[in-house]
Amino acid sequence: MGTWNHKIEGNDTFQDIYQHFFDLYNQGQRSVDISKQIQADYAEMFNNYDERNNCLFGIALAQWETKSLDHEVYKQVKEIIETGNDLELWKGLGADDKIIEDRKKELVHFLTKISTERKKAKRRVRPKFEYSALDLLTLTAPDGQKVFQIIESYTNGEYTDTSSIISWASGGSSVFYFYDRGKFVTAKWVDSQTLEIRHDKTIEFAKKNDRFFFFGDQGEIKYIAE
Repeated sequence: MGTWNHKIEGNDTFQDIYQHFFDLYNQGQRSVDISKQIQADYAEMFNNYDERNNCLFGIALAQWETKSLDHEVYKQVKEIIETGNDLELWKGLGADDKIIEDRKKELVHFLTKISTERKKAKRRVRPKFEYSALDLLTLTAPDGQKVFQIIESYTNGEYTDTSSIISWASGGSSVFYFYDRGKFVTAKWVDSQTLEIRHDKTIEFAKKNDRFFFFGDQGEIKYIAE
């Protein structure tokens, strides 16, 4: 148990299950499929004596909120609460009498809540999608007609890839990309038709062009691993 908060949702195990359920739910997946996936993904926790109750409470609330409460899950939650199993678990983990009493009230309230069907399923929330980019390098060619850039891209704050492009006034052409954050990579124009790229030798490129061409403007791209 991650915390001693007596609330049903007041521990890490509950939050892991509950949040994962809604991550998938908000992506459009069916509740019944989500439940199966979660029970498979977290099988070890569902079978762990200290974690099992909070796993079941987390999935039960998520199912109830989406009007998909499984009868077997409800039956297990009801048994855990009515037999005092959860309170015995908390006593074994060192909870004092005040916490036990508060937990007991919370359990009764929780069971009462999920024993009455929710009127409407919780609405799906469109997953947040925020793109951002970090400009690692910008180089204008000696002829002033094109620009080479290396960019590190992020989605919702998470690194996605490192890519590069040569841009002209009316368009552009991708050069390379890879998925290793923080790797050394730099470049220089040797002349207007030759681009030299130096990079960490451990980079595994998903794309690696050795030529560029755009409306007659063409040249060579040389890679030097270091």
